[in-house]
Amino acid sequence: MSQAVRLMFASLIVTAVALAGATALAQDPPASIAAPASSAEPPRPAVPVPADDRAEVARLMTRAAEAYAAEDHAAWVAAVQRLHELRPYNADFMRQLVEGYARTDRLSQAFNIMLKMQQQGLTEDWDAVEGLDAMRQYPLFEHLTTLMDEAGRPFGEARVEQELPGRIAMPEALAFDESTGRLFVGTVHRGEILVRGGENESADAALETFASPQTVPELMAVFDLVADAERGHLWVATGSTSQFAGATPTNFGRTSLIKLDLASGEKLGEYRVPPDGRPHLLGALALADDGTVYAADTVTPFIYRLEPDMERPELFIGNPMFTSLRGLALSQDESMLYVADYERGLFVFETAESRRGLPLTGPDTLNLGGIDGLYRWQDSLVVIQNGISPDRVLRLDLDESGGRIENVAPLVVAHPRFDTPTFGALAGDDLLLLASNHWDDVRPDGRPIAGPLPANAVLRSPVDEAQTLVVGREMLERMKQQGRPMQLGPDSGSETDGDGEG
Repeated sequence: MSQAVRLMFASLIVTAVALAGATALAQDPPASIAAPASSAEPPRPAVPVPADDRAEVARLMTRAAEAYAAEDHAAWVAAVQRLHELRPYNADFMRQLVEGYARTDRLSQAFNIMLKMQQQGLTEDWDAVEGLDAMRQYPLFEHLTTLMDEAGRPFGEARVEQELPGRIAMPEALAFDESTGRLFVGTVHRGEILVRGGENESADAALETFASPQTVPELMAVFDLVADAERGHLWVATGSTSQFAGATPTNFGRTSLIKLDLASGEKLGEYRVPPDGRPHLLGALALADDGTVYAADTVTPFIYRLEPDMERPELFIGNPMFTSLRGLALSQDESMLYVADYERGLFVFETAESRRGLPLTGPDTLNLGGIDGLYRWQDSLVVIQNGISPDRVLRLDLDESGGRIENVAPLVVAHPRFDTPTFGALAGDDLLLLASNHWDDVRPDGRPIAGPLPANAVLRSPVDEAQTLVVGREMLERMKQQGRPMQLGPDSGSETDGDGEG
C-alpha cells in the first residue's frame, strides 16, 4: 500500500470518528401551503430546530441539476454539499457527493462519505454509479462495497401473520385488539376496514368487512387505526385523497377522526378537523391511557389532540420546520410525544402545556431518515424505515431521560417480502407490520397501472428478541462532557441539548 493511500485511510478514520448524527432526510420538497383563512395561529412550541428551509432546498436541487447537465462538476458538488448539510440523512445526496468528489479528485472526501454510508447500514449499487474509476483502484473501495452489499442481505426474524391478496387494494393501516386478538386492516382505495377473527387464525384466514363507506357515513380513505380495548372503541384516521374511489371535489382536503364500536363497527362519533383554508389529511394516531387521541396531519404538518370531552380536535403542535409528519408515539408515562418527520427525523415534545421539544439524537452511525411507522414498546421506540435502502425495522432503546437514543437493535432488514413497508401495530411484545404497499402500482385515481395488484402480507416480528448491534453509550457520554445534559422538564429553562446541536 502506498504512503498516499495510508495517509488517505488515516484521514478516513479521523473523519469517521468525527461524524455526527443529523436531523433530516430530503425528499422532493412539498408544495407550499396556502395561507390560513383564519388569523388563528397554531401553537408554536419552543423547539430549537432548523427554520423552514424547503425553498432553499428546492433552489439547490435545481442548481445541482443544471450544473450536472452542464458538466460543471465543481458547481454541482458545491450545491450537493449544501443539500447534504441541510438534509444529512438523504442517501441520494450522499451518493452524489461520492461521485462528485471522485470527479473533482477529492478522493479522501469521497471515501469519507462512502464510509459514513456504510456505517449507517446503507446499501448502494456502486457499479451503476459513473465517475468512480479513480476510487476503484484502491482496496478500500472494494472493502466498503462488499460491506455495503452485506448490509442489503435479509436479517432478522419475521413470519407471515396474514396474507393480503391483491384485491385488497392499498392497505395502509393496522390495529390489534388485545382483548380479543382480532386484527384490523384499513385500506385507502375503498375506505374499508377489514377484520380477522382472532390470534389463532391462520395466515390464509379470510378477512371480513368490519366497516365501509356504505355502512359508516363520512368514512373515506383509511390512513390509521388504533384499538381502545378499555373503552370498546376503534379510532379511525380518515380523509379524501385522489386514490380513494369515492373522492369528489367537495370532500378533497377534508379529514376527521371517526370513533367506531370495537365490537360491532357502529359509528359512535365523528370529529372533523375545522376548516382553515388549508388542505388536511390525518394519518398516524397515538392513544393515551385516558382516551385522548393524538393525530398527525400528513399534508399540513400539524399535530392535533382530541381529549374525551372535546367536540373537535385542537391544534397541539404546529411548526413551519416540519415537512411531512408520519408516526406518533407516547412515552410510557405519557409526558412526552415522539414525532417522526419523514425528511427531518425524530423529535420529542412535552405533552404538558409548555409543549417544548427537541430533535431526538442518537449514535452517529444511526440514519433516522424515511421513517413511516413509529411505536413505543416499553422504554424503546420501534421505527419502520422505507426512505433509505435497505428497508428496515429498528428498535431504538432510549436513555433514562427519554430524550436520547442509547442503543439500536435491528428487528428486520431487507426481508424478502419488503417493498416499502409502511405502518403497523404492536401486539404485546411483537410488531405487526405491512410488508409492502400499492402506491407505486396504481394511477392517481387508485386504479392499477398494469394488471392485478400484487399480494401483500402482514408480518409479525418479536420486538423483545432483537439484539443490540449499535451501542451509543460512549458517544453519549462524550457529548455530555461537551455541554450540560439535555433538559426536558418544566423547570429546565433553555431546551439546548447536551451536544450543543440543539
